Amino acid sequence: MTARSADPADPGPGQEEPDWDEVEEQAEAEERRRHGDRRWWVVGVVAVLVMSVLAVVWGLSATVGRVHWVDTGFEVVSDSQVDVRFDLRRDPSREAVCRLEAQSESHVVVGRTEVRVPPSDSSPSRHVESLTTASPAVTGYVEECWYADGAPR
Repeated sequence: MTARSADPADPGPGQEEPDWDEVEEQAEAEERRRHGDRRWWVVGVVAVLVMSVLAVVWGLSATVGRVHWVDTGFEVVSDSQVDVRFDLRRDPSREAVCRLEAQSESHVVVGRTEVRVPPSDSSPSRHVESLTTASPAVTGYVEECWYADGAPR
């Protein structure tokens, strides 16, 4: 007796023939869904990259062409004077104005002045300016700086 090989196209007795159109449609739908998921990943990555570039451009445009300072210290000289030390980074060919403030222990401003920093040969430059106070101060600092030919920001 010879055994008959099983032919997938020939269903056995009592079995239904598979609906190949339905199986193919399901496979195509699954493939479309995978492509749709991939498309949203691509859209998301592109959106994140565009927003990152915009954030960098916005950040740079907000700081280019401005006077930058770093408070490097202060010294309380007396009950009525504080020396403020700071570094200034700017266009060295332009005069800058810096507003200095001193505060008391209770964070009340007890002294304020504006100092003009003339053009210099290089940038950054280090400065020490004296500030007269109305009562004893515990700190002195630069509140803000700007170019003399512009308005304070």
